[in-house]
Amino acid sequence: MAEEILLKETLTEDMKSLGASLTRALDEAGWPVVASFWYFESDFNRWKLFLASPRVNTDGQKAAYGAVINALKALDQSRSNLNYIITIVAPDDLLVSNLASEIQTGWKISGILLPRQAINGSIFEESYVYRVTSESAAA
Repeated sequence: MAEEILLKETLTEDMKSLGASLTRALDEAGWPVVASFWYFESDFNRWKLFLASPRVNTDGQKAAYGAVINALKALDQSRSNLNYIITIVAPDDLLVSNLASEIQTGWKISGILLPRQAINGSIFEESYVYRVTSESAAA
């Protein structure tokens, strides 16, 4: 009987560094990031970088992605060369709200690895958190 083994995609040091640098670059550009974290999507066996900002609601998705692309350029990173998935959401996104109910970092950029756990009755996969502010919890 043959067995299949699926290896979990690794969150690399380069990915961790990029998430922190991108959050910092957006801060420096005056684009408020109220939550920033890598989230492991077990269904797809991949890590996704989530950025939450109230500017998604006021300026729209297109402008939000434009701000991220500009921040990546400032970091000498081309979006087309990245193998990572970056998702920009409003602070009231369910994943962000659930995370904010569990942890608050303030405005600093942290590096907190959270294990898979139940939050608000749902399974919350492993995550690597840079920032979760009270503004993301209030949404």
